[in-house]
Amino acid sequence: MASHVFCRDLCLERGEPHEGTGDAPERALLLAWPRAKWRTPRWESVDMSAALAASIHRAALAQVHVALVDRVGDSQGLPQLMAQPEAVSADFASEQALIDAIDAYVDGTPFPGTPDPRTVIVVCTDSRRDACCARFGFSTYKALVAIADPSRFHIVQATHIGGCRFAASVIVLPNRQRYGRLTADDAPAFLEALSRGAIYLPAYKGRADLPEPAQVAELAALRWAADRQKPANALRLNTAKVPATARDGDQLQFSADLGEDRLDILLRARMFHIQGNCGVVAEGGGSHELRWCLEQLSQAS
Repeated sequence: MASHVFCRDLCLERGEPHEGTGDAPERALLLAWPRAKWRTPRWESVDMSAALAASIHRAALAQVHVALVDRVGDSQGLPQLMAQPEAVSADFASEQALIDAIDAYVDGTPFPGTPDPRTVIVVCTDSRRDACCARFGFSTYKALVAIADPSRFHIVQATHIGGCRFAASVIVLPNRQRYGRLTADDAPAFLEALSRGAIYLPAYKGRADLPEPAQVAELAALRWAADRQKPANALRLNTAKVPATARDGDQLQFSADLGEDRLDILLRARMFHIQGNCGVVAEGGGSHELRWCLEQLSQAS
């Protein structure tokens, strides 16, 4: 029997960067559901009624991400539903009350609940969706839980959040920070950065509200500043006009101001063979997509 080929390994071999893939949902609901019962799609999970499934599906169509979440050894301790970025959690007396809360949230009405000011770390461990999320995601999740202060961090494992080929795939809420290729070895430095309100730059994908090339350029400037121990809170990216279409090899120039420093940032469009999950790899599928990559960063004279 042939050994499993992991999409994460192929992505690394091809040199595809995770930078520039920082898109994250503006609104999210975390619904407690045992990991063993997760299925794909999530609204077909075991023991989920047709009415609740329809509510979750409706939320997805309205661009509200509903993640099924669990916590090893403490499933009963999870609130039934948490809303982000509102940072409110609640339990409900009946399934209908839960459905009503989800439907109302989708329509723009937050549900009453208990405020939870902790930083939420969502780690994809969805083995039903992808083997990389199970293999790399679960080890990262366990490493984070083992050392995190539960009074400061609310860490859950979750169904598919995107970016399987960049496993472990992680979202930090309510900050909307996305991270990729976060390993168990990264856990101490990652939590230390979050503890002081900083971004963990090695695995950061980019700012969610920027287009891909601007994410790449800004992240390059942030890393330049960190390497020189310069404060990055004054960083200003001078946004370039991103072309509607691009070809392999096209270039895009950005500049960034960082206090008295001015940086010139050159990006180049590169074509990659994308196989977004292990299922695509097994079927021999995939597509060719352009990604904007850092070509050169220099300090302006």
